[in-house]
Amino acid sequence: MNQFKTKIYILPRACVLVVLILLCVTNVWAGDTSDLSSESQTDVTFKTDEAAGDVEDEAWDDEENWDDEWEEGDTIADPLEPLNRFFFHFNDKLYYWVLKPVTRVYSGIIPEELQISVRNFFDNLRSPTRVVNCLLQGQVKDSSVEVTRFVLNSTLGIIGFVDFAKDVLDLRSTREDTGQTLGFYGAGGGFYINWPFLGPSNFRDSLGMVGDAFLHPIIFLDTSNEVIIGMWTFEKVNQTALTLGDYELFTETALDPYAAVKDAYQQYRNGLIEE
Repeated sequence: MNQFKTKIYILPRACVLVVLILLCVTNVWAGDTSDLSSESQTDVTFKTDEAAGDVEDEAWDDEENWDDEWEEGDTIADPLEPLNRFFFHFNDKLYYWVLKPVTRVYSGIIPEELQISVRNFFDNLRSPTRVVNCLLQGQVKDSSVEVTRFVLNSTLGIIGFVDFAKDVLDLRSTREDTGQTLGFYGAGGGFYINWPFLGPSNFRDSLGMVGDAFLHPIIFLDTSNEVIIGMWTFEKVNQTALTLGDYELFTETALDPYAAVKDAYQQYRNGLIEE
C-alpha cells in the first residue's frame, strides 16, 4: 500500500519533469537551427536559382509540418473508436427514447426555479471534492472560498438549495475535480473513452471520476447502491431539464456527431485544466 502511494505521489512530478526536459531540448534544437540558418545565409549568393527554390520548398514543408504538429496537440488518441461509437449511439438512443421524454414530463411538473434549487443542492454536495482538489493543486485561496461556500450554503442556504454565497457575497464556485488535478501534475488524457450512461471521458478523467466518488459526502453514509443510482438519475434528469435542446442543436448540426462531441469534450477539459 505504501509503495502504491509513493508511485501515485511521484508519477505526476515525473511527468512534469519529462515535459520540462522536452521543452528545454526543443528550445536548444530551435536555437541550433537558427544559428545554422544564419551561417548558411553567407553562401546564398553562390546558390543557383534551382537550389534556392528547393530551400524555399523545404521551408514551406517545415511550416506545414509544424502546423500539423500543432493541430495534433489538440487531438486525443481513440484506439477504442468502434466500441466508443457503439456506446455513443447507445447513449444517443437512450437520450431520445428515455431521458428526453422523462425530462419533458419532469419539466411540466417542476418549475424552473425549483430545478435551479435542485441543481444548487447537488452542486453543494460536491464542495468537499472541490476543497480537496484545490488544496492538491496549491490553490489555498480557492479552497478557503469553497469551504466558506459550503458552510454558508449548507446553513443559510437551506442545505444548499439556495446559493447564498454567490447571490449575497458573490463567492463563486471553482470547478476543480480529480481529473483536473491529475492534469495539473502533467497527466495527459491518454485515450478517449465514451462510457455507457456516463458519456464522453478519457483515461485520466475516468480515474478522476473514481477519485471524485470517494470524495463525495454520500460515500460516508450507510446508503445502498440503489439510492446512489437513484440520486444520480434524478440529478441527470434535472440537469437535462435545464439544458433541454442543447444536445440536439449541437449534434444535429455536426457532420459527424461522434467526432464533434469528442473534440468538444477534449477542448472543454483542456480549458478547465489551463484555467
